[in-house]
Amino acid sequence: MELRHLKYFLAISRLGSFTKASEELYVTQPTLSHQMRQLETELNCDLLDRSSRSIRLTGAGEIFARYANQAIKEIEDGKAAIQGYQGLQVGSVVIGAISAFTNNLLPPILSEFSQSYPGIKVKVVELPTGEMQRQIRDGELAFGLGYGPEATELICAEELFREDLMLIVSKRHLLSDRTHVSVEDITHTKLALLSAEYMARRLIDMAFVEILTKPDIVMEMNSIDAILETIGDSQLATIMTKRMMLNYKKLVAIPIRPEISRSAAIFTRENANLSPATQILIDMLIAKYRKNLKD
Repeated sequence: MELRHLKYFLAISRLGSFTKASEELYVTQPTLSHQMRQLETELNCDLLDRSSRSIRLTGAGEIFARYANQAIKEIEDGKAAIQGYQGLQVGSVVIGAISAFTNNLLPPILSEFSQSYPGIKVKVVELPTGEMQRQIRDGELAFGLGYGPEATELICAEELFREDLMLIVSKRHLLSDRTHVSVEDITHTKLALLSAEYMARRLIDMAFVEILTKPDIVMEMNSIDAILETIGDSQLATIMTKRMMLNYKKLVAIPIRPEISRSAAIFTRENANLSPATQILIDMLIAKYRKNLKD
């Protein structure tokens, strides 16, 4: 059974005539009659009563007409939905992002996108990088925003920018007046750091491994804001990017020498067929943030 069978059948049932239906459909009467016989053979029943000059539906034809109309309507609605989707009138995008993005990098992009494409629903899920990449690989997320690692076999990474990690302390901290610190200097400082699942923490750990020592970690949390609130009234320090503490007036950022840098990237599934809305969001992020944000 093909779509044309339904359209031909509904035209005949509406017009009550093969002649009128053939004129409306721009097909010959023999072709139309042959197509109807094919449909009736497939359904194993007569749909049309041909015994009088005016074609009428049989009982089976009346039942089938309801479903045929419904099928045609569903198909037309589907075509309209696709046109709206392609025209960015309707649709949805699910994004995965680490907290560093949801706090300050994503909001201006989402605000701009929402104003331009109000019919597109955007959902942002805050995830650590590893889980985010898993969900991208499994098709649960359109794309993700995070920091390293490099692309894997099934995940593509497109770099947005690089930024340095810094020692963040309160203005009353003993190191607050330093113009820069070394990793060796930090070994004498009590630290409150993000937990091990964060890429920043792994970079920090590697920096200390390189100088064959361990940091003095007295507190671990999985919340950036909780750490920054904690060190604001103490002699504890943390290691993050300066961008993370811009809303905390009690804190200062001290550059670390040599630099500890990390790469922010957009992650997508390899060979993924991105929707138009997804591609526009990615393009907006690239246009705004593909630059070096080092301070």
